[in-house]
Amino acid sequence: MGLLDYIVRDRRRFLAAVALIFLLAAALRFYQIQWSFSNNGIDEGVMIERAFMVDHGYKLYSGLPCDQPPLAFYLGAALGGGVAPLREFVAALSIVAIGAAMLVSWKIKDPKAVLVTGLLLSVDFVFLRESRLFSLDALAACFVAISIPAFMHYIRNGTRASLAFAGLFAGLATASKLLGGLALIGMLLFMVLEWRRERSSTARLATDASMVIVAGAAPLLMFMAYLGPGDVVRGMVIEQGQRGFDAYLKLSIVAYFGINLAYILPLVRARSLWTASKEARFLLSVVFVMLAFMVLQPLVFLHHMAVMSPPLAILAGLVVSDALAANKSEPAKTDAQALTKKRNALARPFLALFLASVVISAGLAGYGLAKQGEPAQVAYADWLSNATTPEEFVVSGDPIICAYAHRMMPPDLVNVAYRQYDDLTLDRVVSSIEEYNVSVVIICYRLSDIQGLADYLTGAGFVRVVFPVESGAGGSLDLFEKGIGPIVVYVRPG
Repeated sequence: MGLLDYIVRDRRRFLAAVALIFLLAAALRFYQIQWSFSNNGIDEGVMIERAFMVDHGYKLYSGLPCDQPPLAFYLGAALGGGVAPLREFVAALSIVAIGAAMLVSWKIKDPKAVLVTGLLLSVDFVFLRESRLFSLDALAACFVAISIPAFMHYIRNGTRASLAFAGLFAGLATASKLLGGLALIGMLLFMVLEWRRERSSTARLATDASMVIVAGAAPLLMFMAYLGPGDVVRGMVIEQGQRGFDAYLKLSIVAYFGINLAYILPLVRARSLWTASKEARFLLSVVFVMLAFMVLQPLVFLHHMAVMSPPLAILAGLVVSDALAANKSEPAKTDAQALTKKRNALARPFLALFLASVVISAGLAGYGLAKQGEPAQVAYADWLSNATTPEEFVVSGDPIICAYAHRMMPPDLVNVAYRQYDDLTLDRVVSSIEEYNVSVVIICYRLSDIQGLADYLTGAGFVRVVFPVESGAGGSLDLFEKGIGPIVVYVRPG
C-alpha cells in the first residue's frame, strides 16, 4: 500500500486521486444508463410508471394504489416521469452521497480513509446497481449519506441547526423508503447511549431527541397533510406488512457481504471502533440498527442492503487506514510490543479484504457494462408509442415498457409485482382492462402466471401480435430476482 502513502503525501496528488474516484463513480453510473446492466425485478418499472402517472394528475394512494412512501414519486413527477432523467437524477445524487461519505472520513480520520471510503462506494456493486436505476433504496441511501456529515457536526459542536438538517435528510430517506427511517432510529439510539455514557443533561437529551424526531417526521407529515394520513399509512405500512416471508432471501445478506468483503471489517473491529470516537459510535449504532432489521424483517432483498453502504464504507475506511498505519509502524521496544505485533498481523488480511472488495465489485460492474445491450423492452416501447395514442391505456407485465413509451396503465395494475396486497387476480386484471378500454396488453412476468388471461383476451377480440424481437429482457447480473420471461402482445382491433 505504498501507493496510498505516495498519493496522500502530496496535496495535489491527493486531490487528483479524489477527482479520479469521482470520475470512476460517474463513468460506472452514467455509461449507457438507459441500458441497465442489472435490475431489481420489475420494481423500477413500477416506480417510474407511478411517477409518470402522478405527473399526469393521479393522486397517490387514493387515485393510484401505492405500497411505498410518496417522496420518490413526486420527485419523479417533477422530472417528467421519464426513464433516463430519473435514472440520471439518482446517479447524480449517488455521487453527492459518495462525496458526503468521503467528507466524513476526512473529518474523522485522514486522507487514506477518504480514498478507501470513496473507492469502496464508487464500485460497491449493490450501491452502484441501485444508483443506475430509479431506485427507492438508492434514494434512501443517498439521503442517509447526506445526513451523516450534518450529524457529525452536531456531535462535535452541539449545533442544533446541524441536528435539524441531519434529521430532515433522514426524514427524506424515510419518505423515499421506510428503510431510511433506520438511520433516524440509529441517531436516537446513539443519543441515548451517549447520554448514559456521559451522564449528561436529561433535558438536553429530550430537547435534541425531540428536534431530530420532528425534523425527521416533517417530510412525511407534509405528504400526509396533502394526501390524507389514513391513505398514506394504509399504503406504505399496512400493505407493506402483507407481503409474506421467504427464508431463502436472507441469503441476500450473505451475498451483500460476499460482494463487499471490506464491509465485514467494521463488524470485526466493532469493539475497538466503539472506543475510538463518538463519530465511530454513531456510525456503528446506525449500522447495527440496519443490520438487525435486515436479519429480522420478513422479506429482505439484495437491493435493500444499499442503505447500509454509506456508513459501512466510512467505517471500513477508518479500519483500513488504521491497518495501514499499523503495517508501517516500527517494532515496539516497550511492554506494548506484543500488542503492536498483533495489530501488524491483522493489517495484511484487512488490506486483502479491502482489495478483494474492490476487485469483486469492479469485476461485476465491468462484466455487466461489457455484456449489456439494448433491452428488449425498448423495442416493444418503440412499437407501442407508434401503435397507440397518449390517451390510450395499456396493460404491461413489465411497466417499464409503458414508461419508455410514455403510456399510462390502469391505476390498479401499475403494481404487477408478485408480492403485493391484495393479490393480483384474473378478475382484477379483466375488470381494469374493461373499465379503461385497454387497447394493448403485454403479457410477461407476473401476467404470464395468471391462468385464463390469454383465453379472455382472445374471446374479447384481442389479436396476438408477433414481433421480430428477442424476448427475455432481464439484466445480465440478476441476483435473487425472477427474470421477466417471454413477452406476448395482444392488441384490440380498431
